[in-house]
Formats: sequence, structure tokens, C-alpha cells
Amino acid sequence: MSTSQSPPGPAEVWSSGDYADVCDRMIPRLGARLVELAGVGAGQAVLDVACGTGNAALPAAATGAAVTALDITPALLRAGAARAAADDLPVTWVQGDATALPLEGAGFDRVLSCVGVQFCGDQEATASELHRVCRRGGRIGLIAWTPEGMIGQVLAAVGRSTGAARPGASSPLDWGREERLAELFAERSGDIAAAREQVEMPATSATAWVDYMADAYGPLLRAKAALGPTGAWPSLRADLIEVARAHDAGAGEEFRGRAEYLAAVIER
Repeated sequence: MSTSQSPPGPAEVWSSGDYADVCDRMIPRLGARLVELAGVGAGQAVLDVACGTGNAALPAAATGAAVTALDITPALLRAGAARAAADDLPVTWVQGDATALPLEGAGFDRVLSCVGVQFCGDQEATASELHRVCRRGGRIGLIAWTPEGMIGQVLAAVGRSTGAARPGASSPLDWGREERLAELFAERSGDIAAAREQVEMPATSATAWVDYMADAYGPLLRAKAALGPTGAWPSLRADLIEVARAHDAGAGEEFRGRAEYLAAVIER
């Protein structure tokens, strides 16, 4: 069932709910993992693209790197800046679009994105921009949800229910496929090292996890708001609970949803 309303822009989607709280509860160490994989260190110039509230930018700054964090959503930048100030971490915050970065070329030793650029609309333009701003000999580090993982399955179900998923159209989950990364970067860059890893997302139950995410995570919140008036939300909610249960790695009554992601380091 498709909705009659025009789809919201990315800034509207990601300022909905409480993405900072989602990161704190569900993926608190995912940005630090990307920083580790990309080999971020003191003295490097680092760019975090589609940075959100600084999930990768803050741990990168903690290494002593000179960090610039860019996002299209002003509310997330403000939240990230407040966090950086509270931790006394120097980060430069920039509002901008990942498909047309307002930055000079070859300016960064490391270019990162933690479940960020995969949600940009133009995949080719985004990949080109990541490559353009990374210095020769530098690295591009990416983490993206895979189509097969829990978040991938949740987003796919949302797309089907809202009509956002169109046959033949590109999907944010393409970034979580090794073959798509090769298509985007093989001709632009050097070696690509990619591996599938998992993060566990806690809640008291699968139902509680879905209900929390539907209130706090922008894409689910927007889907709930769009489908509620049509009466279609309960059906989607039930589907999402089944997806969560299928990925439950918890013991006993404890829910720990196992969410798979693709971690990639691309040599420039």
C-alpha cells in the first residue's frame, strides 16, 4: 500500500524522533569500530560524511585526528556539536549534501561514513565525492546495513509497505552488498577490504524494540505516521516484530537483535 503524501526529504526524516538516543542505545560503539578499521590516528585529517550526531566523528577526534563532520540535517549537527563540547573534543561541523560536498578535493587522509551515506539518493555521485575529497594514499571507511540483516529486513519491509521500494530502483541497502561497492569504487580506487560483522541491539522484547524504534528512528517513525491514518500500520508493525524475533540472539526473555552490517575499507 502506498501513501498519498509526497515523501519527506532526508533532513526531515532524520530530524524525526531521537536519532542520538537510537545511536546511544543500539549502536554506541559502531562508529569507534569504523575508526579502528580505517586506522584513524593522531594528526590525520578526517571527514565523517552523513555524520549524524557524531557516532564516528567523536571517537575519531578522541584519537587526536583533526575531524570535520558533515550532515544534511541541522538538528543532528547541533546535537553532535553539543556532545563534542561536553567531551572537550574539537570537531568542525558542516551542513552539506554528501552528493555535492562543499569541500576541496584531496583534503582528507580518512573519509568515513557509519550507516550514513547509504541513505543518500544518488549512489554514483556520493561515491565520486567520497573519492574526490580523499587524498591519494588515504582510505575511505564505510559501514552499511546489509540487505540480509535485521535492519536491512526492517527497512525493506517499510519500503514495501509505504511504496518507497520500487522495482528496479536503487536501494540504501545496495551499499551493504560487496558487489555494489566494487561497482561504485573499483575503477576509482585501489583495494577494497570488506567483511560482514554484527551488532546486537537490546530491548526487553522484540515488540518493545519495534515500538521504541517506531518512536525514535526516523524512517520507522515516518512510516508509522504515514500508515497510521490508512490503518496499515498494525500489519507492518506485526511484520517488523517477526523480523526482530527472527534475529533475536538473546538468552531467555532478554531480546538482543543481531543486526548485520558490511564494514569496508577502500584504499585510495
